[in-house]
Amino acid sequence: MRSGGMVLLGIDVGTSRVKAGLFDPRGMILGFSCSKKYAADSPKPGWSQMNPGLWWDGITEAIHGACRDAGRRADEVSAVGLSVLFPAVIPMKSDGSALYPAILYNDQRSGAQVRSITERIPREEYQEIIGNVLVPGNCAVSGITWLKDEEPDIYRSADTIGFTNTYVLARFTGGMSTDPTMASLSGLADIRTPGRWSDSLCGKLSIDPRKLPAIRGSAEVAGGVSENAAEETGLKAGTPVVCGCGDAVSSGFGAGFLSKGTVVYTSGSTDCVVLSMESPSANRKWVCFGFEPGRSWGAIGASTSSGASIEWFKGTVLGAHRGRDLGCDDEYGEMTGLASSSKAGSMGVIFLPYLQGERTPVWDPDERGMFAGLTTRTTLGALARSVFEGTAFALRHIIESLEDVSPVPVNEILAVGGGTKNGLWNQIKADVLQTPLKLLEFQETGTLGAALLAGVGSGGLRSFEEASRVAREANRTRRIDPDPGKKELYDELFSIYKEIHPRVKSISHSLTRLDS
Repeated sequence: MRSGGMVLLGIDVGTSRVKAGLFDPRGMILGFSCSKKYAADSPKPGWSQMNPGLWWDGITEAIHGACRDAGRRADEVSAVGLSVLFPAVIPMKSDGSALYPAILYNDQRSGAQVRSITERIPREEYQEIIGNVLVPGNCAVSGITWLKDEEPDIYRSADTIGFTNTYVLARFTGGMSTDPTMASLSGLADIRTPGRWSDSLCGKLSIDPRKLPAIRGSAEVAGGVSENAAEETGLKAGTPVVCGCGDAVSSGFGAGFLSKGTVVYTSGSTDCVVLSMESPSANRKWVCFGFEPGRSWGAIGASTSSGASIEWFKGTVLGAHRGRDLGCDDEYGEMTGLASSSKAGSMGVIFLPYLQGERTPVWDPDERGMFAGLTTRTTLGALARSVFEGTAFALRHIIESLEDVSPVPVNEILAVGGGTKNGLWNQIKADVLQTPLKLLEFQETGTLGAALLAGVGSGGLRSFEEASRVAREANRTRRIDPDPGKKELYDELFSIYKEIHPRVKSISHSLTRLDS
């Protein structure tokens, strides 16, 4: 390993805050910090957008904090890697300024555009080409088309229609780039060749390919830190910044997901399950992405509102119960205590965590969340536990659909993310899955994955395979075993859980139309 005294900076731009970590090329953490929390805006029902300037503010704050924690100067950093939320759509000028808020992955405004796309290209044919599922938000082209239809002046004025790493790279280096994972979820690249935009798709969908950023490898150096960025961050001007990738992929990479048979589960605002494959999957229950163009692919299964359901219950239900807003900074203690007071099965109450529609394997952006089975005997503790159990059922629904996606049997589930800090929730997930969870001791694998990409791109690590091995060796796991005594109960409840959506689908869609 040609590492010397390298210091690798991994930056993870998430839905609610930025995290930054300093690592050596062996994956050992030197310093870590989080920015203050920020929040998405929802100016209309179904909209989810964010001022991307909040990301840059969070990045500078987190870099300074991580350097203080490590006792290092920022100008000692050898290379920078990025892990970013995706997909998101951002119209930008050539100087890197955003012309409109970033349209986020859970935004539902572009339903009409999805319908217009399927009029130009049959849905099944289109999804086979792109390796993605065409629903609002999940496929960036719907947001791009919405901008073109509803904000034509902004679309015309934009020099680049970019993505999260495009914006961040522009602020760091002045250049406009993205990577194959972002291109894979754009709807404008063939999944077999995710390293280039599809002229055919751009033509059929009337998207100007000249407005799209250059696609570079996730570990490819996109440019050096500019003088302006150096002044704001303390990094040395010219420090290489690699393109980076989507956060679910980076988190999986930092956990060693290139190992065959390994599934990496990230528990956050959105639950994501990611695995590596040697060829694109033809099954559209999961989203397929290219990681190393022509060499490796992966698949992502996601539940849109897992952690978001917990935050909603804390703030809306418990906040109203206590007569105050508990806020996002409150930990899970009160909710966990209430849930622990209720037995497994939540007194026959089942919660559907479809607060922002649902993705894998339901793929219904108009689905609604609900509590089913309420009676006058239902306690607040039963409601709290049902939310934990409902998100676990959503995770099992994802894992169950995996057998149609990959021919390689899963031999382990590595669990990371903020949600794994809750012991009760971990145990409920293991009991519902009836499969052991291996919790990684170091949970911030998004920052580690980004740092390892920086190591590959700057020459400190020889290959993706070496970086994946480093990730596995740098982290220990703690095993959560399921309680076999709960198998029969949770099997029955999960069976009922799966029946609810198809039976109430038309009602959910009617209610969605009324919420406007």
